[in-house]
Amino acid sequence: MPISRRFFLTGSALAGLAAAGALPGVEALARGRESLFLSARADRKGRFYASGFDATGARLFDLPMPARGHGSAVSPDGRYGVFFGRRPGRFALVVDAARGTAAHTIPAMEDRAFAGHGLFVKGGRLLLATEIDYEGKRGLIGLYDATDSYRRIGEWQTGGMDPHDLRLLPDGRTLIVANGGILTHPEVQRMKLNLDTMDSSVAFIDIRDGSLIEQRRLPGEFFQLSLRHMAVTVAGETVIAMQYEGPSSDLVPLVGLARPGREIELLEMPDAAWSRLRNYCGSAAVDAGGTILGVTSPRGGRALFWEAATRRPLQPLDLADGCGLAAAPVPGRFIVSNGLGALVEYDPIAGRTRALNSGFADARWDNHIFTG
Repeated sequence: MPISRRFFLTGSALAGLAAAGALPGVEALARGRESLFLSARADRKGRFYASGFDATGARLFDLPMPARGHGSAVSPDGRYGVFFGRRPGRFALVVDAARGTAAHTIPAMEDRAFAGHGLFVKGGRLLLATEIDYEGKRGLIGLYDATDSYRRIGEWQTGGMDPHDLRLLPDGRTLIVANGGILTHPEVQRMKLNLDTMDSSVAFIDIRDGSLIEQRRLPGEFFQLSLRHMAVTVAGETVIAMQYEGPSSDLVPLVGLARPGREIELLEMPDAAWSRLRNYCGSAAVDAGGTILGVTSPRGGRALFWEAATRRPLQPLDLADGCGLAAAPVPGRFIVSNGLGALVEYDPIAGRTRALNSGFADARWDNHIFTG
């Protein structure tokens, strides 16, 4: 569904979205009685939605979007969620999660595109969004004032190309950004233009002034590993899920751990485990206790889990086209979704799966689940 570079939802359109998506009972969110999970989805007719559900899978809201979504951000108080258009994104939809209504649309700047992910910082007053400056061939973090209708107030450089996911470390001031290192251009859609010279990295940025603290890359033989999605453990380590852009016959590690002042650590697994993932990880998450990390591979139909402190592998989950991954409210458990409509809770210690009673009869879940 093409949209113009100046796409913007009018007030009347917002009212229509609100009427279409508001559901009874979502005010309970504002009173703190429900867990909130966000995910973009499609239906069988190819229409796109910004969806919210609770830990049981019950639908909280389901709002139309003009194009396919990707990642989301949840405000610290759980009141607002922001859904970012899939790279190259031309919009971000702000949802009042407590009421189940669309609240605002953030249009991308004329010479920028959203890269799929964002994050609230500074008590929810500032929204950060990964962005691409195509003409400058550089990655940016766009700064949006959440107290002033999400007005764009500046930008920081990420030190690389193709910035994607971003996370705030436990110190509350250090941002880690995954620069995927792949050059693209909107005139050729999502074609990858520099696979022979990729330069992927993670950058640590000080949110007080946007300065680059340090940058880490993988060893040279792994230059075609694109660092994509991340989650942070209670110990302050960042798990990184990667995608390999080299020959499909190569066998490479796909999960790393990053920490300021250290080189990226690549997790070890038997070759058969990596082979099953088909050189592609789609999401990363850490459980509510911050001690178990997980990644998904939709191409491999498998999710892998580790005990963060010991790096000990836990029991994997087989789920066809499974990609969305988030911490369930109970420590040690995860919520996982797939593009076929499944929504399950999984315990990687016990190896137990429980299907959730999804309130979405026609869901084709997109890549990610985010929780507040």
